[in-house]
Amino acid sequence: MSGGHRAGEGVNREVFNEVSVLFAEQRGLTYPEDLITVEIHGYPMLLIDGDMAGCVTGYVGHARGVLDADQLRIVRQCARDLRALVPRLRRREGRSYAARWLRIAELIMSDAPVSSSP
Repeated sequence: MSGGHRAGEGVNREVFNEVSVLFAEQRGLTYPEDLITVEIHGYPMLLIDGDMAGCVTGYVGHARGVLDADQLRIVRQCARDLRALVPRLRRREGRSYAARWLRIAELIMSDAPVSSSP
């Protein structure tokens, strides 16, 4: 898989397709009960879930593999929180759910336009 692309270049189809498949899997799941009260850095996992769902819906939908700077910032923040959270989760269902969001975030960040990097 290649790294980020510059504005105007094509979307990495491999990344886009993997994100699309993972997101479809995620959307088909019921939110794990063990994550309902979980917080990381004072931010509830429920909100991370909503933030990621909103950004990824745009990414796989109308944006066709591109997010704006604000959406990329949100994905980066979610990834940071998820990296800290996943190792602390003990139940398989919640850990798998959060790890899938982390994988999606990392894929999106790996293909983010160079100009959107901080």
